[in-house]
Amino acid sequence: MVESQLQSIGIGVSLGIVGLIGYYIYDAYRQSVKPSKYMLATEKMGFIGYEKSNGQRVTMEQQQEALLRIFQLAGYFTLPNIWHDLNSIQCIKNLENVFQEISAVVKFSNADQSDPRQFNAKYMRKNLFKSNNMDLQDALDLILYIIQYAYTRQIGQERYELVSPDWIITYANEYRQAARLLRLIDREYPSLNEYDGAWSAGAARIDLVQRILDFNYQIMTRNIKIDGETLVLAGEREIWANIDGISPSIRKQLLKISQNNIDIDTISLLSSTIDDSARINEGKSYMIHLAKSYNIKLNASQPFIQYQSKEECPLDRFPDRIYANYDVNETSKLTETLLSRDLLQTFSNNIANKICIIDTLAQEQIRPNTASTARDAAERLIKRILIGDYGDKKIFFILLCTNNPYIERQTLTTQRHVNGVMEKYGLIEKGYQIKIEGFGCSCKQPLIIVHSELSALIAEKWKFAVNDIQKSLRLKLKRDVKTLLFKTRDKNIVVADQPKIEINRPNNFIKNWFDSYLV
Repeated sequence: MVESQLQSIGIGVSLGIVGLIGYYIYDAYRQSVKPSKYMLATEKMGFIGYEKSNGQRVTMEQQQEALLRIFQLAGYFTLPNIWHDLNSIQCIKNLENVFQEISAVVKFSNADQSDPRQFNAKYMRKNLFKSNNMDLQDALDLILYIIQYAYTRQIGQERYELVSPDWIITYANEYRQAARLLRLIDREYPSLNEYDGAWSAGAARIDLVQRILDFNYQIMTRNIKIDGETLVLAGEREIWANIDGISPSIRKQLLKISQNNIDIDTISLLSSTIDDSARINEGKSYMIHLAKSYNIKLNASQPFIQYQSKEECPLDRFPDRIYANYDVNETSKLTETLLSRDLLQTFSNNIANKICIIDTLAQEQIRPNTASTARDAAERLIKRILIGDYGDKKIFFILLCTNNPYIERQTLTTQRHVNGVMEKYGLIEKGYQIKIEGFGCSCKQPLIIVHSELSALIAEKWKFAVNDIQKSLRLKLKRDVKTLLFKTRDKNIVVADQPKIEINRPNNFIKNWFDSYLV
């Protein structure tokens, strides 16, 4: 009798253990198949995968992990950084619990050390921001806040003036591989045979030459028809020798490409620092040439000026740049608009007269940029639509010529501002659509510029994501974007001391095994 009771108790205990094991297995499975808010946020931002020109597919998971790899390479996943950023974005409920949960993911994925080979991006993708203490907006905002560390440009600083940190030099191959998955490196091709217009984003001289040459090559070799206007989106940005000079050896290559109409991706345009003086001298010579071409008078005895400090500079100029020193009676300036006209004549003479230039004015000492030039181009197109130049046509495809690492970001920025102008004129509610498609040659920029551009791309993707959240979910945003962006956020926030936390996996063999298996 006693033996029978003991057997029954033993069976009951065994069934209880089996039930407990079963619960952990089910709970681990349920938690593992539930997407993390990192996955949901990046999907909302448009990291959903894409098909390469060779037919290969880059998956959503690959893109999401590539972004994490860049964060890890840059050192953004240390626990002090995470604690600082969580405090800085504010409005996080149960802050210490959230910090402990993120810290555990950071530790278990080996994200807080320098060797990228030890980092488990797959684990982090599936588990980052999985806590019920964070919602989708928190995840979106924190991703934006973190990536803004990549945007180290100060007010007025240009991309070419950035200095590469040691980590990006050490892990250049790993960075390039991740950036390639994020569409910042490789060429993008036009997808259609016919467009209702073509716009080329304005740029410094060497980038604009690339765009002109690539536009000519793609239009001719792919037999693409442009039904409407072709525009260069330039403006009132004063040129200077440091940014608009071109190494003589590279200029020679560009002229060869122009004369023979060959693919610009067949040459490298990365010049060494040894070429800096030659490039700047060429820039000076070019500025003198441009001034003569447009009858702009420079100071005869001192045609150039370079300021040593910000205090010396006029409002629209910066130290260490070599500007034109105009004659005392001269009112005109050497601008990107004049540069664009000259480059079209030099590198696109066969169709130069058919291309118009958008001359966007500077606003409050802020030079024209992608946003303001896109707005002016959209105004021009929509006014033609309104006067009936396109009949009853309602869907327009515009080809935007740029180059990587700028293609996706400039396309999104242009689309957003085109949409804004369409809303202004009430065209969206009438069924009109203007679709911007970006294309351009492969990246020829240093990786520090790619990294800076990634921060601008994420900011643009964030804007589309939160706009969708506001419209579809009708949620009020928790944070003003100014508190998140590098240029406008408070960089002097004082946060409380980082709390001491203990990070241990649950003491259960089955759950540990299931966690690792499902990762």
